[in-house]
Amino acid sequence: AAAALSFPSVAREEYERQKACASTGSATASFAGDALDMDWVIKKPVACYMKPDYGTCKRHLTRYFYNDSNYKCRTFDYSGCGGNGNNFDTRRECRYLCGVKYDPDKDPCLRPPGRTWCPNRPEYAGMWYFDKKTEKCVRFTYRECALNRNVFPSCDKCKKECQRHMHVLQTCPE
Repeated sequence: AAAALSFPSVAREEYERQKACASTGSATASFAGDALDMDWVIKKPVACYMKPDYGTCKRHLTRYFYNDSNYKCRTFDYSGCGGNGNNFDTRRECRYLCGVKYDPDKDPCLRPPGRTWCPNRPEYAGMWYFDKKTEKCVRFTYRECALNRNVFPSCDKCKKECQRHMHVLQTCPE
């Protein structure tokens, strides 16, 4: 069985058009089973394709999740802890991070935590950056000229900014 496909809505329309063309032999992209090879498709953060997750506590907070079925941000009830990254404080934040205008080139969480060395600058030992391979916020010593956008003053701020790339929400140390 072919894997489920998840594309932004603009790309989904193109996918459906090309899939229809494939059945008539006039496709402009190649298919391997049901998988379309479209390198130009922008991949959204992993959390944008997850179902909303209530979490593990007992509070009742109204949050927003991105519904990939209809490409809209909807409300859901969140417990206050646990859950996954498809969990946003506002509809605007949800749309910005998972909607059709999402731009991975402008996503600070996908950038390395800066490499410009400034020996005359003080060290900032308590800084955090998001590691996209482990999907976690990592503490590190920062000694650079200017703050890179993938540098955060706390684990909580890093988690808040980058949770859309987490399959499971990270618990930050206190």
